[in-house]
This record gives sequence, structure tokens and C-alpha cells, in this order.
Amino acid sequence: MKLKSVPEQQWFLFDLGNTVLKIAYERVLRGICAEASIARDELVDLLEEAGGYRDMERGAVSFWEFYEFLCDRAGYRGSIRDFHNVWSDFFDGPMPGIEEVLERVRETYRVAFLSNSNEVHSELIPRQYSGLFERDDRFIFSHRFRVAKPDPEIFRRALEVIGALPHHAVLIDDLIENVIAARGVGMRAFQFRDSRSLLRELESEGLLPGLSP
Repeated sequence: MKLKSVPEQQWFLFDLGNTVLKIAYERVLRGICAEASIARDELVDLLEEAGGYRDMERGAVSFWEFYEFLCDRAGYRGSIRDFHNVWSDFFDGPMPGIEEVLERVRETYRVAFLSNSNEVHSELIPRQYSGLFERDDRFIFSHRFRVAKPDPEIFRRALEVIGALPHHAVLIDDLIENVIAARGVGMRAFQFRDSRSLLRELESEGLLPGLSP
């Protein structure tokens, strides 16, 4: 398949959790519950409440405030250092095949990472998984902009960071609501299910050249 011509400075923006890196959510929940007075399902509901995980992603609360929230509302008994260790153990390494995806995309496009994140993970990810990233990659972490996916504003802010128009950017994200929101601001967007099917889809859309059999 012949690769279609692409505009200069065309970008791919990849989500991180469950797109580039596998999230170990259940392990983190177990780690919190081991030092808390509530059960797993109660904790999941609590994390969605004001002051919880989602507010931290939006930059509405700091990591320290989130820790205090869990101490108060979940009866968490561990120290802030204990909790930092639990929260840092959030990922199980790269998603299968994602290295090939990034390598092939980088042959034609520049790459950025757009993630709903927090102050702990935004420091940990580029350092712990440095082999996945290159010097000129861009990182857009939601808490720094005080807005999170799927709010359309985070996509507009990401485009400002990379200096691209919406039709010069492609989003890859595992959550369909984020894909739909990105399309709503004029970006091309594809849902990540697994690396192999993503590559096939990008090839069929003319965004990547097909590999010779």
C-alpha cells in the first residue's frame, strides 16, 4: 500500500494507561485496602467522589490532599511514604507490541503522549519507562492543565503544546469516549484494542504503509 502524503509536522498523540502501559489497577486497590477500613468495591466508588482520584487527575487536589482524603474517608492507616509506594506500583510495563507501533509511527510522524495523570505518575513514567520515549517526545499530563479527558478543552490544550491544527493530529486511546471527544474537536482518532489490530487499521486508513508479506 502506498503511503498517502501527510502534512509537515503531523503528530500522533498516544494515551498512556492501557494503550502504551498496562495498568495494574487491581493491585493498587489491594494495596490500599490492605491498610484501609473499607472493601474494594466501596473504594472504587469512593475514588470517583469529590476529592478523589478523578479530581487529582483534573488538578483539583494534590497527591497529599488525595492521601488525606483516603485517610479520612477510607480509614487508610499507612504513611504518606507507604501510599506513595502503593501508588507508584500502578503499571505492569509496556502493552504487548506497542514498541513496534511507536517505531513505525515515528518513521513518519512526531509523537506525543496525552494522559489523564497526576503528579506522582507524571514524574515516574518518563523515568521508569524511558526506553519507550525519545528526546523530542512531548508529554501532556491532565493535572498540569487542570482539565482531563474527555473534556474537549484538554485536546485543544494538547494541540497548543505540540503546535498543530486538529487535522494534523491523530489520537490513539483505549477509551471510546476520549476517541469521540477528540473527533469532536477535529482530530482523527482511533480506539486502541491491541497493537496488531491498531497497525492494521492505520495501514487500511493510509496512515502507515503496509508491510511486505
